[in-house]
Amino acid sequence: MSGAAKRVATSSVNWSKLAERLVPEHAAELTRVKGVSGTFQSAVSQLPADLPKIDFAALKKALPAHSAVLDSLQKQYESVKIPYGEVPAEYLKEVDQWVDYNNARIKLHEVKVADGLQEAKKVEEKWAKAPPVEHFDRQHFVEYFPAHFYDLRYQNRIPDPCNIGLNETPEIENRFKDYKVLRRADKVDDH
Repeated sequence: MSGAAKRVATSSVNWSKLAERLVPEHAAELTRVKGVSGTFQSAVSQLPADLPKIDFAALKKALPAHSAVLDSLQKQYESVKIPYGEVPAEYLKEVDQWVDYNNARIKLHEVKVADGLQEAKKVEEKWAKAPPVEHFDRQHFVEYFPAHFYDLRYQNRIPDPCNIGLNETPEIENRFKDYKVLRRADKVDDH
């Protein structure tokens, strides 16, 4: 195994562990990332671990007119260092911020799931105490189906038999709050 392949092998991804943690909806994306990673690993494993050695002394003998350029090239070539596995600090900060953000999202999701479970338990208890649907009377329909049945004796609603959404906004109630029925002319008492 070449040196480059050894470097990549020490930092390889445990794909089975990653697949266990992902939801099934992300299986296609995981397969795609796995393929890209495999392509990268095969390309890196074909490369040598270090930069190839160049005999600058032989080049200077062969090209004496270009010795100044070859000296500059030699300095640049020898100063090239590829720090494999070292991530710059600013990127590590971004990764840490992203991890904190995702952890906060996970906690929020867990809280929402816990609240949803409590609400589901309440609904199940409510329906467990309910009488059979065949025995429902008018009060039961109002209690168990409040979106479809309402009791105007205690609910502040406008009758909406056509279900056009009169109770969804307060405009109707605000518009007609001072509405007074006009008296009919034949019912007015003048004397």
